[in-house]
Amino acid sequence: MKIVRVLAVPTLVALAACSSSGSEQDKGVEGEGVGAAASAPDVNPDGVPYPTDNIGTLPRSGARKGNRLENFKFLGYPNADMSQGLQPISMAQFFDPEGKKYKIIRLVASASWCPPCQGEAELVAGMKSDLEQKKVLWLTSLSEGPTSGPSTKKDLDNWIKEFKGWNTHWLDPSNKNLGPFYDRAAIPWNATVNAQTMEILESKTGAPGGKEDLLKELDDLIAKSGGAKY
Repeated sequence: MKIVRVLAVPTLVALAACSSSGSEQDKGVEGEGVGAAASAPDVNPDGVPYPTDNIGTLPRSGARKGNRLENFKFLGYPNADMSQGLQPISMAQFFDPEGKKYKIIRLVASASWCPPCQGEAELVAGMKSDLEQKKVLWLTSLSEGPTSGPSTKKDLDNWIKEFKGWNTHWLDPSNKNLGPFYDRAAIPWNATVNAQTMEILESKTGAPGGKEDLLKELDDLIAKSGGAKY
């Protein structure tokens, strides 16, 4: 199945957020066994435990620091590699307290039916080197498929193929994990997290205006992040 395109890339500047007007979910999204999302780690690749204090949904506001993002767990494709099948993925895998690989994490929630989501995916498809140079980790969460029903493996496979995804993608069927952060009728949702502290720096809906606007926005957020301070 090919994802139906509603709007072309040149209209990206005009896009903000869009509104949604099922099928059986893949095994492993729920459950506790090996290979289930719940089996994803609670420590980062260096064995450092994920932060557990001040967990919540509030972004930074003025002098008030934001909550830390919960160690959410999903099934998906690390680096968009579908060859190994769906893998357990957790936010702990991207926690980088020393800033070795990442400065900030951009977390985007999308749906296959959403034109602004499609536009954002097309934009990011050509920005791999730009984001890596800035040490920005881009993560894509697919909540719904071509209809308002929960996303499935087939939907995620089609999304990655259609938009030449290169970054980590996962399933969050019907916003099971990320739902408290945004109104599902107004997507894409874009959140920026400090990779060294997992503080939520920004949380908003709507697609970026274009490449230059996005790069400037990311530079501002990197400056705002404060490194490893929390």
